[in-house]
Parts: sequence; C-alpha cells; structure tokens
Amino acid sequence: MLKFGTSGLRGLVTELTDRECYLYTVAFLKYLLARKLIYKNSSVAIAGDLRPSSERILKAIAAAIRDYGFKIDYCGPIPTPTVFLYGFKRRLPSIMATGSHIPYDRNGIKFNLPNGEILKKNEQAITEYQSKISANGELDSHFNKNGSFKKNPPRLPKINIISEREYIKRYVNFFKKNFLRGKIIAVYQHSSVIRDLMVEILKKLGARVIPVGRSQKFIPIDTEAIQAVDLKKARGWVKKYQADAVVSADGDGDRPVLFDEAGNFIRGDFLGVICAAYLKADSVSATASCNTGLEKSGKFKNINRTKIGSPYVIEAMQNDKKNGYKKIVSYEANGGFLTGSDFKINGRKLSALPTRDSMLPLLSALALAAECQLTLSQLAQTFPQRFVYSQSIKGMPTEISNHRLKKISGGNEMAKKQAKKIFNLPSEVIKFNFTDGARMFLANNEIVHIRPSGNAPELRVYSEASSKQRAKSLAERTLKKLGS
Repeated sequence: MLKFGTSGLRGLVTELTDRECYLYTVAFLKYLLARKLIYKNSSVAIAGDLRPSSERILKAIAAAIRDYGFKIDYCGPIPTPTVFLYGFKRRLPSIMATGSHIPYDRNGIKFNLPNGEILKKNEQAITEYQSKISANGELDSHFNKNGSFKKNPPRLPKINIISEREYIKRYVNFFKKNFLRGKIIAVYQHSSVIRDLMVEILKKLGARVIPVGRSQKFIPIDTEAIQAVDLKKARGWVKKYQADAVVSADGDGDRPVLFDEAGNFIRGDFLGVICAAYLKADSVSATASCNTGLEKSGKFKNINRTKIGSPYVIEAMQNDKKNGYKKIVSYEANGGFLTGSDFKINGRKLSALPTRDSMLPLLSALALAAECQLTLSQLAQTFPQRFVYSQSIKGMPTEISNHRLKKISGGNEMAKKQAKKIFNLPSEVIKFNFTDGARMFLANNEIVHIRPSGNAPELRVYSEASSKQRAKSLAERTLKKLGS
C-alpha cells in the first residue's frame, strides 16, 4: 500500500503504477494551486535516481505535469539534494523519483514546495486530494485495468544540466581551494546517482580520487545499517590504495557513507556532530535515534530532539529561526545533513539547503580533519565516544510491532519490568522516551530504542553504548529475543 513514510511517498514498484504516480502528481499540483504556490504555465523541476523503475515513474510524473498545464524542467538522473537546491533557488516546486536506500523492488516519490520540503500537514492534504481524484474516476480513461497508460507517455524532455553544475559549484566555492591536495580518496560508486558528481567535486578540491565498485545493477545501501560485505570492501580499498578515506552515499545521494583511513565506518549521527561543529552551529536538531554525543559534546547552544524523518527536523529548524537562532542545522541517524540558515566560513558563503544532503557532512569532516592536522580516526577521537548500532527484522508486520510497544506504553514501573523482559535488556530501565517508538534509558548508561519502520514492514532496533562492539552486542541481544 502506498503511503508517505519518513521522507516521501513509498511502496512496491507494483503499487507505483502509472495511474498512482499520475494521480499523486496531479494531487500535488492541485495543492500547490490552492495554496497559490504555483501558477499555470509555471515550471516544475523533476529528476530521478538510477533504479530500474525510476524512468517509468518519471514519465508518469511528467505526463501529469504536462496534462495539467505546467512546464517540465527535467534535470535528469541526479541526486535528490541537487534537484531540490535547483528548485529552492528558483522558487520552483520539484519532484524526485527515488526509493532512497530501500530494496530495488520498491520505489517512491519525493514532492517539494518551492521553498522547502513538504511537512506532515502537507502530506495529509496531498493525500486527501489524491483520494478525491481517485474516487471520482475523472482521469481513469488514461489507464487500463492494471493502472498502466493505454498509450505510451511522451519521452522525457532534454536534460537541463544547470542543476548539477550549480551543485558542484556550491561546494567548490565554499570549501578552501585545494584543501584535499595530497589526499587519496576512494569513491565507492555502486549504483548511487551521486557517484560521478562526488568524483568531480573531490577532484576539484584537490584530492586524488579513485572510483571503485561501480555497478550497473541497483544496489540498495542503507547508511544506518552498513553491511559486513561493504565494510570488508572499504577496508580492502583502503589497504590497496593507501586511501585517507572511502566515501559513498545511498541511492539518491542524500545520505553519506564515510570510512576512515583504517576502513572503519563513521556512522551518520557521529558525522552529524562533526559537521555541526565544523559549521559552528548554534542550534542543532537531531532525530531521537541519534547518539547522545550531541549533548555530551557541549558545543551547541540549543539542541532539539525530534521524531524520525526529515519533516520533523525541518519543522524544528523553522521554529529555531522564529526563535532568533542564526546558525541552524539538523541531521538524522542516516547521516543526511540539513542547513536551515546561511553559513559563512573564511569569507566563503554557503546558502541554506533545508533538505538532506550527503556532500556537506563528508566534506566538512575532511575539512575539519585537515585544519586540525588529524586523520579521520584521530578526529573522531576528539568527540564524545557514544556509538549507536542499528539493525532490523525484515518482514515484521507493523501491527505486531505496535502491539509489543503498547505493552509498555504506560511508562510506569510495571512497564519498566515488562520492557526488560520483552526486549531482553541487560539492565533496569530508568526512563522512557516515546517521541518515536520506545527509547529506553538503562541504569548501566546504555540505550535501547525500538521503532517500527515508517517505510516498510520491519522493526528497527537502535542501541547506544560506549563502544561499537558493545552497541552491536546490545542490539543483537534484543533482535534475537524479538525474532524468536
């Protein structure tokens, strides 16, 4: 079943029929018109990732835009932050066909307003428009009983390459010229749509870049749960090329992947603290699943904790702006980093980009390490050593997950005892946080966070401890109990 998850509309490719993609796009356009955020004959920027199904979805999106009286500004296969930056700069709505990190048999659509990502209230309104359009059947003549176009939709327009050029310029102009000179960086390309742009940006900043692991087949990379095979690859590339880092991103290029000079993975929420420190942010919003090194660092004037999903951290940044903060950022456990204000460092300006991005945190970590004359592993040691490990049980129905969490929803002494038993916890629960799922703070200074996924039928476990191994052991202990 199609629904909005933590970021965008998601579902199985078989559910994302031409009809559904077309109707949701029309619903989005109707919503924009009603809010006077777009006018007839205006342009809508669109792009997609490299999934096998993305081009078909883009054609359905483009057909809806054309049929409803708007112009198509096709930016080609480019990263999500690239097309959104292009749209925000021109006050154009933008649409990205992508499933981000989820398996190739699934996909999705991300809709954006001319001035930022859609929030939960916008998602609800768009869904209501879609339901009304679907119910009256006024557009059904375009489709057969399987939801496919009766006639082939027109080809996508010629690609406008301005968006990718602007994205490259954004970082080449902000970071110090040739600050990566003398550094060897391997770019794990796999099937990420940012793979070539990443190589070009790093080269322009002075690095010797070695592209590795390019794939013509789509490979889903979950930046919150790096697999052992990817860790092994990174360590092999570091050894083979004597690399100072291995960098990568997920399918649509909005979530970073960073391995240090020893091939060790620097998790996204750890990377978020490093990037916020480099930018000297005065207010930071992070999802509940991110490690508490953010608070323990003592580097930030204001900290917000939100539900998981970019709409929530964006809303927190908007509130920070109203409250007078000047250097506003946010990030998620997946490493996607957002800026809610402009930044100026060494006389170089970086404009706000309130959507998840992978290049900024990667480059900020490399820049801070260079300024401090440290390797990435040495830089990481200068921050509080709190580590989160996350893993999930695939195919776990959401109703079963919710039933388990309901047993401890009272948050009282009985719930604490129940939680210790249900989740096989090694220590007593001293408090709960139900901001998103159940986050359990233990007496031994460890944390276990249980949360049903917003995108797929799976139950995710996040554990926090003072070492990577202990965090992993803690999560596996809980997963074993839940899976039995």
